Amino acid sequence: MNILITSSARRIDFIGFFKDAFESLGIKGKVIVADPEYNAPSLQAGDKNYIIPHQTDPTYLDAIFNICEKESITSIVPLNDWEVPKLASAKSKFNEKGVKVFVPNESVVEKVRDKGKYRELLAPFEVKAPISYMNVEDAEKGLERGEVNYPLIIKPRNGSASMGVEFAHNIDELKHAYDFAVREIMETPLDDATSKEAHENVIIQEVIEGDKFSVDIFNDLDGKYVTSLVRKQLEMRGGDIDRCITENPDELMAIAEKIGTNLKHVGYINADVYYDGENYYVIDINPRFGGGYAFSHRAGANIPAAIIAFTMGEEVKEEWLTQQEGIELARHDTVVAINKEKPDVVNL
Repeated sequence: MNILITSSARRIDFIGFFKDAFESLGIKGKVIVADPEYNAPSLQAGDKNYIIPHQTDPTYLDAIFNICEKESITSIVPLNDWEVPKLASAKSKFNEKGVKVFVPNESVVEKVRDKGKYRELLAPFEVKAPISYMNVEDAEKGLERGEVNYPLIIKPRNGSASMGVEFAHNIDELKHAYDFAVREIMETPLDDATSKEAHENVIIQEVIEGDKFSVDIFNDLDGKYVTSLVRKQLEMRGGDIDRCITENPDELMAIAEKIGTNLKHVGYINADVYYDGENYYVIDINPRFGGGYAFSHRAGANIPAAIIAFTMGEEVKEEWLTQQEGIELARHDTVVAINKEKPDVVNL
C-alpha cells in the first residue's frame, strides 16, 4: 500500500512517522509527498515527491487523482486546513477508486471550520465554547448586558495559523481589530475558503484565561471514536506548539470522547481547549492532523500505524493509541538542502 501526504510543508517528521510505521509493521509501502511549494522541506523526504497546484486552483483535485492513479495510492492524509474541504467534497470519488481519505465528511468539515457556531454545535454534547458575536454592534450590546468583558479576541470564523487574530481592550481597539481582520481575510487564502463575504467571516469572542491544551481526537473510517491525545501547551510559536507536556486528564479525555462520538468524523481532528479553573472551553477545531501530534508520537503514540491498519482492514493495537503522561517536550529546527530536481511536477 502507498500513502499520500498532502500539503506537508515543513512536516518532515510526519513523513518519517509513516515510513517507520511501514517498517515496524513489516509492510512494503511508500510514502508519497505532495506540496504546492517546490521548496517545501518535506518534498525532500518522501519516497516520491510532487509539486501540486494550490487548493484554490481548479486543477487541485485533478492533480491529486493523477497522483493516486500513478502511484497506486491507498490512503490520503492531509496536513493543511484549507485543502480539507476540497478533499472532503470528493470522498465518494476517491472511495470508488479504492482510496481511503482520512478527512471528515463535508457536513462535519463545514461545522468545525465555523468558530462562530461552536456553542450551537457543542452544547448538545454538554461541551462548552466561548460566547461569540458576529459584528461590533452585537459585541457592544453583549458588553452592555454584562455577558462578556474586555479584553475580547477578534479573529476569522474559519481562520488558520493565527491569521488575523487581534485583541481589544476598548471600543476603539475593537473597531480597529474588526476592520483589520476583514482586510486580512480579503488578502489571504481565507477569502477563498468560504462562500461568506469577508465582513461575515469575522467573530468577536470572549477571552478564556487559564491553561491551554491541544487535544487530538481520532476516529476510524466509519466515524467511530478510537482515542484522544492531550498536550498542555507551555509555549507557542507561529500558531503552533513549541513546548508542551503530555497529560491525560480524565475530564478532558471525556470531553474529547464526547466530541469524537457525537461528530462521528472520519480520521483526525485537533482542538484547542482552554481551562479557566472551573470549565474547559473548546476554542478551535481543525479537521486534520495538528503539528502537535509529533509530541504525542515522541511520548509513545503511533497513529500512523493505526491509519495503515485501518486502511488494510487489520487490527489496531491498543499500544498505538496511548501516550506516556508527564513527558515535557520541545520542538527544534533542522536544515534541509533543497534539490529542485527531486520533486516532480504533476502532469495533468
